[in-house]
Amino acid sequence: MSLLARTRTGLLHLHFGVRRGQTALLTELQKAPLMIVRPFTLPCGTLMVFIVNPTGGVLGGDHSEIRVRVDSGARALLLTQSATRVQPSPDGRASTQDIHFAVAQGGRLEFYPERTLPFAGSAFRQTLRAELEAGAELGVTETLASGRVRSGERLAFASFESRTQVEVAGRRVFLDRQTLRPAEHTRAPGIWGEQDYAASGVFVGGGEVGSFPAVLGRLATGRTAGGAVWLRGAAPRGPELDAALHAAREALRSALFGAPPLQVRR
Repeated sequence: MSLLARTRTGLLHLHFGVRRGQTALLTELQKAPLMIVRPFTLPCGTLMVFIVNPTGGVLGGDHSEIRVRVDSGARALLLTQSATRVQPSPDGRASTQDIHFAVAQGGRLEFYPERTLPFAGSAFRQTLRAELEAGAELGVTETLASGRVRSGERLAFASFESRTQVEVAGRRVFLDRQTLRPAEHTRAPGIWGEQDYAASGVFVGGGEVGSFPAVLGRLATGRTAGGAVWLRGAAPRGPELDAALHAAREALRSALFGAPPLQVRR
């Protein structure tokens, strides 16, 4: 087998529950290159876990499997330590990531990874499925760069595919599918226009949103027919999008979860 044909399969299975009145990580399964940093309890009581990939990124043919279960009363926050760097795939094989969340009634799971950065010639495919019981809460946001812009690799990746589905009590309330395959004469796909950074997200909670947060020309939110709150945004520079996303995320967390702002320690 050649070096180019060698691939890696990373596994990360996490189970959060409540012990002595606090959220705890009950069980974990880790297989490199997926790892976690020791959990930290935030001032609000949410247990924060950083997902780490100590390698230089994901290679063509690599596969990652993430499974997270949250019991009733538990509050879990998943972050990634750095951007997901999708390396070029010389043989055209996509790197793949399969994510599954299961949240019990009264539980809350939030997943806010750092940006996905596709290098020139890379291919990436991700599926995320969240199964919630009635009364469970979920927050997910993700951001994508058009490539290594400062290196002149704007829209030079081969393909990017993403499918996110959320079900509540067995009923689908949200489905978002993206397929980006830039070609030689494609200036920008979809909503991006002249932008280089895009964001998407979904929130499910029992609270009411009095005013959906939006930033003119940058970010918009709304509600699906199933009751989930969607988020979509784009900006020419990463920090601009990150600031708009942070403000919208905290507004939605407050309205839907009744949660105080996250005070993340890095």
